Amino acid sequence: MFEQKYATSLVASSVGIDIQIILWELIAQWEKDDFQVDARQIFELSIEYAGGEVFQKIVHRQESPQRVETFYYKTIRYPIDAIIWVVGSEEGGEMMLPNEVKESDASTS
Repeated sequence: MFEQKYATSLVASSVGIDIQIILWELIAQWEKDDFQVDARQIFELSIEYAGGEVFQKIVHRQESPQRVETFYYKTIRYPIDAIIWVVGSEEGGEMMLPNEVKESDASTS
């Protein structure tokens, strides 16, 4: 479902490539490990501070099967606060911000 990878122009311009790569790699690892991966992956990103260091916190959620995991990364060049969706289809996966969801997609959710 996520073999081909796409990102909207808004994601490409506002989310660092290091963050994009991490999100794609997380999904790829779950697929490799045979976890059931929902068509909509939700990543909530926030900036955390601990011990004088800055971390990128990533909370991953999916609805079916329900799953919530939290990850911390110290190596992110420009941590951000954002919500990023990765929506899968037969054509591949598209990384987008929630406000970019097409009207037709929103009405079927």
